[in-house]
Amino acid sequence: MKKIFYIALLALVGITMYSCEDYESYAEKREYELSRISSFINNPTLGEIKGQKINVISEDEFLKDTVTDLTRNEFVLFSDGVYMQIVRRGCGSVLKDGECATVLCRFKEYNINGDSLALLNDNPLTQQAVFEKFDVQNTSGTFNATFSTMEDQNDEYQGIMASRYGSASVPSGWRKPLSYIKLGRPASADEEIAKVRLIVPDDQGHAVANSNQVAFYYEITYERGL
Repeated sequence: MKKIFYIALLALVGITMYSCEDYESYAEKREYELSRISSFINNPTLGEIKGQKINVISEDEFLKDTVTDLTRNEFVLFSDGVYMQIVRRGCGSVLKDGECATVLCRFKEYNINGDSLALLNDNPLTQQAVFEKFDVQNTSGTFNATFSTMEDQNDEYQGIMASRYGSASVPSGWRKPLSYIKLGRPASADEEIAKVRLIVPDDQGHAVANSNQVAFYYEITYERGL
């Protein structure tokens, strides 16, 4: 009986130690992710802001005028850990409460942890129109959005985000700018679509980012679809 008890005790200890190791592994990955974000802020090594130190402003400061100063390379840090820079607010109007829209995006995605380009559809060498397409609804300031896929009824288009990451859910980080940018379609040469830059931590990104505790940096344009 004692022998069985000790075997059970050893098994319990082993399970506990394994759980602790799992927790430490997650914590270590998270710590590494945050350190990579911090390093990137001090010395961006990717994209259009390469070599330009980021100046972080608080959410309270940003909400005074919802402007990020491009001359100072300002990014606002939100409470959920997302960093955002508004490059162009865009033409058209902000999505109203209760309003639905189709949004077309072109983007570059960079893996901050791996310091590399991960994915893009914003390629000037591409001979055809390539964009990410999603449907969004504003419900009291909460934006619910889903990428279009070829499985959708009456939709023959699928972008590369859903196919690459295996989910039609639009990452929370991608939805963050919708409270502040205008969605429209240029009607004249002096009108431009919205553009933002984002640093998205794993828990605000897609499923692969979340499962691997990987942060991504994005350069994204937003245009209202037909």
